Amino acid sequence: MKLRRLAQGLVFALAASASLGSTGCIKKILAKGQIKSTREGSAAMQTTADYETARIAASAGVAQFEGMHLLVPDDENAYYLLIRGYASLAFAFVEDDMELALLAGKDEEVAYHRARAKSMYTRAIGYGIEFLESKHEGLNAAIKSGNEKDIQEYVQKFKDKEDADFLFWIGQAWMARTNVDKADIGGVGQVFIGRTMIERAVELNEAVERGSAWVLLASYYARTGANTIGEESFAKSKQLFEKAASVNEGKVLLGKVQMARTYACRMKDDSPGRKESFALYKKLLEEVLAAEDPLPEARLTNAIAKRKARRYLSQKWIEEVAREDCGWEL
Repeated sequence: MKLRRLAQGLVFALAASASLGSTGCIKKILAKGQIKSTREGSAAMQTTADYETARIAASAGVAQFEGMHLLVPDDENAYYLLIRGYASLAFAFVEDDMELALLAGKDEEVAYHRARAKSMYTRAIGYGIEFLESKHEGLNAAIKSGNEKDIQEYVQKFKDKEDADFLFWIGQAWMARTNVDKADIGGVGQVFIGRTMIERAVELNEAVERGSAWVLLASYYARTGANTIGEESFAKSKQLFEKAASVNEGKVLLGKVQMARTYACRMKDDSPGRKESFALYKKLLEEVLAAEDPLPEARLTNAIAKRKARRYLSQKWIEEVAREDCGWEL
């Protein structure tokens, strides 16, 4: 009798355990489905031109994505939403606050928003490293070596077109973090990591993020040309900006904004007062403002581009920020 009761108890315990495991599995499946739907549905926000609504949604979004990642730590879509969410929030909104503080001459606020942007890019990079390592080991070792060849060999492990999305956003965060805090020598020394990820992204999918990867590379070479006085680097920059425009048919306006701020600002120009450089800068930004609604699927991105173009064309920005940076004598 005792033996029979013991057997019954064992059967009950095993059944209960299986039930609990099954319930946990079902919950995980449901959560993964919700996360996948959230990633697919997130594209809808790109169709709004309301900057303030987008800011609120982006801030709330990263909190939601953190929760999703906590519930399903190995979910690829949750990783993607987190990486893209932090990188986008920093670029579109926190850097915007930083520029407004710069124009207002509020140095403490500039430092505050710079630190916020850097922190968000760092968080995006952290999740990015975690995800890439889970797919293919070796990134941490390559970063530690500080050898560009090691990073190049590592990114070759990614061979699927879908990998381009991850490499783009992680690379964007890496390069943007360097740009937002040029005083961080360690960060500047790692910019090649982000660039290498972007280069691999366009090898896998040249149209990733509607040509935005080409814009990042073009901006990088414009800045490199300015630092090394390299005409070849400027020529490459112009070529890559043109490649971006061919990919998105000129309908993603941030490309022209970045071309104005990097290539036009720093290009070789022997005209008195660098007037040719200034003329191209104005032309590109005025074209952005004149564009009506070239691509509804990128309406938010284009609204951000127009907001930036309006600021960069303002007399205050030109006189207090761009003139010195670009060497204009106006």
